[in-house]
Amino acid sequence: MAALRRPAVLVLALLLASCARQPARQEPPASQVAKGESEALMAGEMALRAGDCRGASENYMAAARVSSEVRIASRAAQVALGCYQLQTAREATSRWRELAPWNGDAALAAALVALKRYDLKEARTALLAWRDSGSAGSQDPLQFAAAMSEETDVTALYRVFADVLVGEDPTPEVMLAQARLAFAAQNMRVARQAARRAIDLDATLTEARSLDLRAQSVLGEHDAAIAGARQLAARNLSGDDAFLLADLLDAADRDADAATELQRLAAQPDTQFGAERRLIAMAMRDGNEEEVERRLGALLGDGGNTAFAVLYIAQLAERRGDNLRAIQSYGLLADSSLGLAARSAAARLMMKSGDRQNALALLDNYVMQNADAALDVGATRATLLAETGDLKAALEGLDALSKEYPGHPDLEYTRATVLEAGGRTRDAVTQFERALKHRPEDPQLLNALGFTLADHKQNLSHAEQLIRAAITVSPDSPAIQDSLGWVLYRRGRKAEALPILARAWQNSSDTEIAAHYGEVLWANGEQGKARYIWQQALTSNPSHQHLRETMARVTGEDAAPR
Repeated sequence: MAALRRPAVLVLALLLASCARQPARQEPPASQVAKGESEALMAGEMALRAGDCRGASENYMAAARVSSEVRIASRAAQVALGCYQLQTAREATSRWRELAPWNGDAALAAALVALKRYDLKEARTALLAWRDSGSAGSQDPLQFAAAMSEETDVTALYRVFADVLVGEDPTPEVMLAQARLAFAAQNMRVARQAARRAIDLDATLTEARSLDLRAQSVLGEHDAAIAGARQLAARNLSGDDAFLLADLLDAADRDADAATELQRLAAQPDTQFGAERRLIAMAMRDGNEEEVERRLGALLGDGGNTAFAVLYIAQLAERRGDNLRAIQSYGLLADSSLGLAARSAAARLMMKSGDRQNALALLDNYVMQNADAALDVGATRATLLAETGDLKAALEGLDALSKEYPGHPDLEYTRATVLEAGGRTRDAVTQFERALKHRPEDPQLLNALGFTLADHKQNLSHAEQLIRAAITVSPDSPAIQDSLGWVLYRRGRKAEALPILARAWQNSSDTEIAAHYGEVLWANGEQGKARYIWQQALTSNPSHQHLRETMARVTGEDAAPR
């Protein structure tokens, strides 16, 4: 295909500039929609300034319905997109395209809305219109893919990018962009194919070679990937590529070799802090708390890494059971770039200790200054409430969010997970099924519904079908592999489940996966290996409740934290 021109990406920034960045009130007034064009525009501006994002979106849309001016429809789309009002944004982009059918920016905006809704058919149609409008001029495809993936589900983008934008005669940059997207969407064979094609077109593309080797490692070909990384190390690698060999050694469980390579990199100014962070992560995973503390000093001495050092300090305190110190350390990050993650972690600990009021206030105060985080914070808030037994309050919070963000797909998914966490499995399944009707190609939803059914031993044949549909899209997703192994085990096919769970554990070291993998190993008569896997997981996550409950149930022994 032809290269893409720069203005196509610039329009994303314009479209997403919104009232979501405005200060928000805790209880905005009920939205009122004016009737006339000028009145609606004025009401929209007033709502925008007041932080009433939904009211702004609806009033601009009201103006766009009666106006024949392209700029008003464009503005309506801009505000609705930035305010996460996806139903209004879809209508606004449709109106914009109706008024300017050959406008590439309008088609691109429509594609963005469709991708956010995981409507792949609509996204393909809009992207084809964008391409055919002549907007696919001289834009760097890597920049385009990066900008789009920041605002949409990367798996959805990956699936339409190949169909619409690769074409029969792609540039090396287009193939590298496809390789990046396939890797992020956890389809390593496609990532390798795209990376190799990029290399064939331009042998100087070091990132394509690095991506190829990383994907090869995920596929389990560790020795070949490591050998390739050693050859590539002769080049002057920078950024994440400089850590390629260390990362591949770590992925292959060659911890000593990985540590040696990282220590070499830690002695070099350009790679010092990246290496130190990796060494700390390895020590945390291995339960080597003294090593973590020894290395934290290097990060604390660097302004760009101080926040990460404090985060490690908080996590270290949490794993030691010193929740008060952990909360205090997370609190130091409350207004940093890690603010939402830190506040969420602190709120979870506070809720466990019974300090519900301050825990929720910690989250609510963040939204007051970061209105664009309302959806994420609301989901976290609801999950915490459900986990601590207040399902009623969790659902009420989601009801309020649904009124502010009608039709937003993330809320459908969150409601289902909250219902499941609250013990209402039948309602959770119904909610998952309802969401899946709107997004039948979404692998996250397919997997979530399939796993929920499998975990509760319901309709196992259908559960397997759902999970297999998800794994077709993302065959190298450890989460989906875990679901597939688990449903096979539930169906009595434990020997078939084992290699699938082994691969999921190898590529993630996730504690939930360890629980499933160990249980299936135990059922297959490999009790020693099961205990080894469980112990590895407990070393990095010593207080994980579900894992300890699994161990106690399977072994009949007390697995409470010591």
